[in-house]
Amino acid sequence: MRYAKIAFIAVVCLVLILTVSFLGCKKEAAVEGGGMAVTTYANASDITIGFSLWTMQFTFFQNVEKGVKDACEDLGFKYVMIDQNSDATKMVQDINSLVGQKVSGIVVTPVDPGAIGPAVENARQNGIPVVCADIGKSGPINALMISDNFKGGQLAAEFLASKLNDTTKPLGLGNLLPQWTYARQRGEGFLAKALELGYDVAANIIVQNPSAEGGFDTMQQILSAVPDVAGVYFCSGREAVGAAQAIQASGKDILSVGYNGDPEEFQAIKDGVLNATILQEPYFIGYRSVEILAEILLEGKFYENVEVPVDVKLVTPENMDAIAAEILKKTGNSAFPE
Repeated sequence: MRYAKIAFIAVVCLVLILTVSFLGCKKEAAVEGGGMAVTTYANASDITIGFSLWTMQFTFFQNVEKGVKDACEDLGFKYVMIDQNSDATKMVQDINSLVGQKVSGIVVTPVDPGAIGPAVENARQNGIPVVCADIGKSGPINALMISDNFKGGQLAAEFLASKLNDTTKPLGLGNLLPQWTYARQRGEGFLAKALELGYDVAANIIVQNPSAEGGFDTMQQILSAVPDVAGVYFCSGREAVGAAQAIQASGKDILSVGYNGDPEEFQAIKDGVLNATILQEPYFIGYRSVEILAEILLEGKFYENVEVPVDVKLVTPENMDAIAAEILKKTGNSAFPE
């Protein structure tokens, strides 16, 4: 009898130890105020972050990826990255693959925000929180890190107005494709501020081929439609550089502003081809996306369809060197082509 009692106590103790050990690793909990159920962890080393990236071909996304990777290293998380290769179908497959790998949280920079809904829903149904790092979203997510694109467009209009100082001079806009809903706020901000300042945006043309070549072609269309255009704003960096090259080829004196702060834009400003650009913070967008997942996964903090705006700033020949030095210090990457 005595030995049976001792054996019973030993079994109870073992069960308690195993239970506490399991709870210490992770637990399932409903977030405050409703929404998805999240898996919270006691140990950072048990967390794996999966990143589905638009493409590693462009510097902007390289810097987003560096921010995500650095944050994972700093926080002690494991890290898996899959390149979408600018393919929306592959993007969906990649997110579902990360779910199948049972990652703890997902960061995604979607090539097509309208296509990610079902894959994100699948992740969230499996208790995996999702943060979109820029571009946009469709359907419920936990958080969206997004540049203040409307403000960026306003800054571009203000810059052109300050340089032209003549409301009779028409402006042109190289706009973005309709599916990039959030990014199109860059054009909306520009149009609103130009109207407020009394300027006519006489040409508003979508760049159908998102590339330097597409920017060049669209600028030629603007020149044909509005031969006396005095200033133009292109809503993406590569297109802006292409547009500036078209202006240079035309021999006309037309002001040009871009958006992103890509190395090619910094070089074009340095060379006097592009007049200014609106700088985003891709490294911060990536890094902060992981910090938000850490708050969800380690602290159980509630995030449901939260939009986190990221500030933008105007880069001109006057402040370019100081900003380039700041970028190098923060990210370890040169602001100029290497």
